[in-house]
Amino acid sequence: MNRLNQIAEEPFRVFFPLGILASAVGVLLWPAYFAEWTTIYPLEAHARWMVIGFGGCFVAGFLGTAGPRLLGSDPWCRFEIILHVVMALVVMTSLAFNRIAMADLMTGFWLLGILKSLLFRVFVGRKDMPPPGLPLAVLGLTGAMLSGFALSMEGYLSYSMPWRTFWRLLYFQGFLWLPILGVAPYLLPRFFGRKSLHAFDDSLNMPVGWMRPFIESTIAGVLFLASFALEAWVGGRTGMALRCVVVAVHLTRSVPGLVSWGKVNGLGLALRWVLPSALGGWILAMIFPPLRIGSLHLMFIGSLGLLMLAVATRVTLGHNSRHDRLSSPLKWFHGVWVLILFTAATRLTSDFVPKVRVTHFIYAALLWVVILAFWAWKLRREARLPVYKEGEIKSQCPRRRRAALRRQTS
Repeated sequence: MNRLNQIAEEPFRVFFPLGILASAVGVLLWPAYFAEWTTIYPLEAHARWMVIGFGGCFVAGFLGTAGPRLLGSDPWCRFEIILHVVMALVVMTSLAFNRIAMADLMTGFWLLGILKSLLFRVFVGRKDMPPPGLPLAVLGLTGAMLSGFALSMEGYLSYSMPWRTFWRLLYFQGFLWLPILGVAPYLLPRFFGRKSLHAFDDSLNMPVGWMRPFIESTIAGVLFLASFALEAWVGGRTGMALRCVVVAVHLTRSVPGLVSWGKVNGLGLALRWVLPSALGGWILAMIFPPLRIGSLHLMFIGSLGLLMLAVATRVTLGHNSRHDRLSSPLKWFHGVWVLILFTAATRLTSDFVPKVRVTHFIYAALLWVVILAFWAWKLRREARLPVYKEGEIKSQCPRRRRAALRRQTS
């Protein structure tokens, strides 16, 4: 029971590994298909394994862990953690049997449960005002929940093309980007050693200065939703152009250090690729509409995938009392972001160069699995490393030790 209580207090301990598993399964569907181990074309299942399985588990793990702390409320109870994990497994089981409509329906119920856990703590028993951007996380969960219910009925209801496009955009992009736009201003400045503009002293009532970032976040969320409507009913280029502007303006204004040349460790430098990758994916999709899916993988892999692994690294080390490692250079994470961008480029070229399409699908899938395995191994190893103290000589290389000694004595 003690272990279950710990997981309920820190749901990332079960949801992050589930998300990694879902992601590995999702990409390996392509090699399995091209090897003719299955005859089912995996496009729809792959998208859901990655966005709902991988992304959904990381969102649930982060909000379930950080949400109660941000609100000064009680953590999830044992019933809640069991319910949410079981529902996630039901979604993944449906995807494993390629029951797409059932997976969408179960996703709707899964996210409804997580919303209930979050909103209950917002209105009952909280001891602190939520960060100004937290409503965007609620908006993202709500939109994905409604989209899951809507898409599960697609076989019975005749949606027009604009409505179908809108629901899918809300499901596959809104689910992840809206929580990011809401939480990033509070969390990401820490990666750069900066003070968050969304952080305020504990207060049950609205603190001074809270309303302005709340209004700015709300405007960003509304405009982001409007970009989906524009893409669905007006034109893809118009909607994606607005999306680029909203994300670029909101993140550069609200996340100090994100666009800067200042020195940071591996995690901080990785995050500086998030915005260029997202904008690059949407811009390429605008320029080459027939190659839209491949172009958007630059946004999904190079931006969302990289961001989730970076945040998961900080959450995991922080909650395992290894804040000292977060202050270390974390040079190994340079390898992670380089490999992730290379994977995104590999998947991107598969659509632009048809003759390498199949091989690059396979290479990108296998490389992503390698990245996940390397990340998990290094993260586990971090917990066993000596306490990091800036200025101490850690390297066993004589040349580097001599250079470090010279820097200390100069």
